[in-house]
Amino acid sequence: MITQQKLALADVTPYETYQECEITLPSEPLKVTDVTLRRCTFTGKLDQTEWLDCTFQEMNLANLSWTAGVLYRCAFQACNLLGTNFLGSIWKQTTLTDCRGDYLNLSGARLTKCQMTTSSLHEAYFRDVAFVQGFVADGCDLEGASFWESPLAGVDLSTSTFDQLEVDAQPASLKGLTLNAYQAASILGLFGVHIK
Repeated sequence: MITQQKLALADVTPYETYQECEITLPSEPLKVTDVTLRRCTFTGKLDQTEWLDCTFQEMNLANLSWTAGVLYRCAFQACNLLGTNFLGSIWKQTTLTDCRGDYLNLSGARLTKCQMTTSSLHEAYFRDVAFVQGFVADGCDLEGASFWESPLAGVDLSTSTFDQLEVDAQPASLKGLTLNAYQAASILGLFGVHIK
């Protein structure tokens, strides 16, 4: 384990754990594999960086730009992702667990077999997202989250909570979405259905 060091992202080596390190990001996109980062900080932008089999633990990534990034088999655990911008990113088998992701922006992203568990996602943006091979939000707070222009086939929100959710009120967009009975009543209201 490497602790409390200041280093460049290019110097991060696979199969190592970094704790409370300050990592400087390069001006050119870089590929990182098989590392665990715990309570580390980034200096610079994460745009277009590629991460494979990486774990982010207890990190403050709030308001960072991670546009057009690639994350394969990565895990965010107890991270602050408040307002983090993943615009146009590609995620594959990536998970969020116990994270704060309010105002998280995944607009234009492609998410393949991803899951978010027990995370706060107030007003998060999942606009124009391609959900491939399913997406599960398990025990999340999705109040005010936006799924505008995102086909929701294979998306399961049934164990999460929300009173309002922004979705396209089109049968084609909602086909294949899994909700619980309470949530379904909220969505039916978009079609002018009144439930007593």
